Amino acid sequence: MSKSIRQDILEIIQGSNIVSRDQKNQLINRLETVFNRHREPVSEVFWVPVNSISPNSYNPNKMAVPEKRLLLRSMLDHGITQPLLVAPEKNEQYILIDGYHRWRIMKTNEELRERLNHNVPVVVLNISDKNQMVAAIRHNRVRGQHQIGGIGEVVKILSNNGWSPAKIMDALGMEADEVLRLKQFKGLGELFKDDDYSPSWEWEE
Repeated sequence: MSKSIRQDILEIIQGSNIVSRDQKNQLINRLETVFNRHREPVSEVFWVPVNSISPNSYNPNKMAVPEKRLLLRSMLDHGITQPLLVAPEKNEQYILIDGYHRWRIMKTNEELRERLNHNVPVVVLNISDKNQMVAAIRHNRVRGQHQIGGIGEVVKILSNNGWSPAKIMDALGMEADEVLRLKQFKGLGELFKDDDYSPSWEWEE
């Protein structure tokens, strides 16, 4: 995995010939205190090659052409303000969880590619494959952007992997009427035919 910004700073301090060993230790301790203040994924941002990222196969997010142009204009004028969300590296590749349109623009726009030296900022989310799909759906739904067919495919995959309807609905923030609509997609009627669609379901561990 590429080094995070924190690791880069630590290496600069450790390799410095300007300050003493005691001063280095003080700086390192202060740095660790700052980075450990909030133990959240965004505290560790990595810069990785744009070509080391692969899109996932379940992205339900669609963006209209005017919004894509607006996103490009924002990235050119204001810079990159939000890292991409990826799964841990496997075989020198990161699977993209969230940020497909931003990644695509950074990958294809010549000005951005050159400005970023063919790298992109990422945050690594260390969760299972199925929870990666859940995270992708959640990020899309909170922005109000998703496609029902894509979510239907995710629900089908989760159900086939032993997730109960209650757990799926809770994880994806879905209501009972959404389940009924999904029955029209991906053969979901068979998956849920014996279940009671009560809105009062609770998460099952």
